[in-house]
Amino acid sequence: MYGPGADYSQKAYAYVTRANGDGRQLLVFRERADPDAGVQVPKGGIEAGETPDRAVRRELHEEAGLDHDRPVYHLASDRYRRADGKRVARHFFHFPVTESRDEWIHEVDGDGEDSGLVYELFWQPLPLSSDLAAGMDAYVPLVQR
Repeated sequence: MYGPGADYSQKAYAYVTRANGDGRQLLVFRERADPDAGVQVPKGGIEAGETPDRAVRRELHEEAGLDHDRPVYHLASDRYRRADGKRVARHFFHFPVTESRDEWIHEVDGDGEDSGLVYELFWQPLPLSSDLAAGMDAYVPLVQR
């Protein structure tokens, strides 16, 4: 994994998957007030003193209202330059779940900049038929089997 660096913000990404009769699905969301932000997966910043796996669990709770007490699977870490030029050290994790809801609305809680935003969560069949925002789909092939 990449350690903190002055040039890189640290982010943790959650690939939450479930099995259904037709194969695997990936949990994604749209921001209700800004649909142009694109389809995304739960993710967020890693706080000082926080490990990436603890951060991704916290973000999953804050952004999707899901608590996951089973082991998580680290898939990959990389360094990514966003379209706006910002550099991000990204840490991707896989959460296999048995969630029965097909879609739900969640108001983001926590202290982050997205607190209070409303997310529309739903499942996308794998393999994805379209790209996720900001290259968030980089490691989706690792969870689609």
